Amino acid sequence: MKRFAYLLPLIAGTGWGCTGLFVRTLDDAGFDNITITVSRVVVMLLLIVLGMLVYDRSLFRVRKSDLLLLAVIGINGLVLMNICYNISITTLSMSLASILLCTAPVFVIIIGRILFGEKITVLRVACMLGALLGCVLLSGIVESGELKWSVLGLAMGVASSFTNAAYVITLKEATDVRKIHPLTIQLYCTVIGLVVMLPFADYGVMVDFVAERPLFASLFLLAHALVASLLPNLLYAIAFIYIDSSVGSILASGAEPTAAMLCGLIVYHEVPTIFGIIGMVIVIVSMIVLSKSDEKEVLE
Repeated sequence: MKRFAYLLPLIAGTGWGCTGLFVRTLDDAGFDNITITVSRVVVMLLLIVLGMLVYDRSLFRVRKSDLLLLAVIGINGLVLMNICYNISITTLSMSLASILLCTAPVFVIIIGRILFGEKITVLRVACMLGALLGCVLLSGIVESGELKWSVLGLAMGVASSFTNAAYVITLKEATDVRKIHPLTIQLYCTVIGLVVMLPFADYGVMVDFVAERPLFASLFLLAHALVASLLPNLLYAIAFIYIDSSVGSILASGAEPTAAMLCGLIVYHEVPTIFGIIGMVIVIVSMIVLSKSDEKEVLE
């Protein structure tokens, strides 16, 4: 399982990288950012409850002492990170906003060292910097030269990175330290995050979307919840039982923009630039080197 665990953040990052395929369709249908998130999370919650009823009903039980931690995970992962990132996108160039989000492993490495005693090795730092460089090239900022920025945008970009790191660290605490089952984590985090967002969603748009083509819309929303949330979140949580938070964060952060670029190429025929291809290669090499070296160290 330790060998396989290094694939889990990569698969999770790939799932998150495919989110754009669903977001574009929902955006064209009139969904705003909160409504897109709520539509995904509602379906995810139904799937989690159904899965727990079939798999193990005892997973609904949770210790009162863990509720605060689960609330922090849900609010960070589902609410604050999305709000900060959305604000940064509207006040910065999208490429700069995405780069700032990709700096989350920097915070994870530092906090992981303080809280969990995780190693800060030269190789881990080098792979993190390699993945970050690859993300910069993948973002398109080099060839476009566009750099729209503001103090608020930069602050929100850094905040999105920090809340992402806080999500990773608290998830590590829940899975590896407190031994909370990943399904239990997802259930309570989803409920807490959903309660915060429910008042701000546009339910009329959701109803119209489903009513227009019921079968397509139902399958689409199901796929959105599975591919962009439920499966990536579960795999990410499981990974932290076996690997350091810093390693998982670097792998997921590199896989996400790479998958997004490949999705754009395959589905929308968005041909990457030479810098984008170089960035993808750098990210992939960095992830391979990191996972192989860290796996060898753990198994030894």
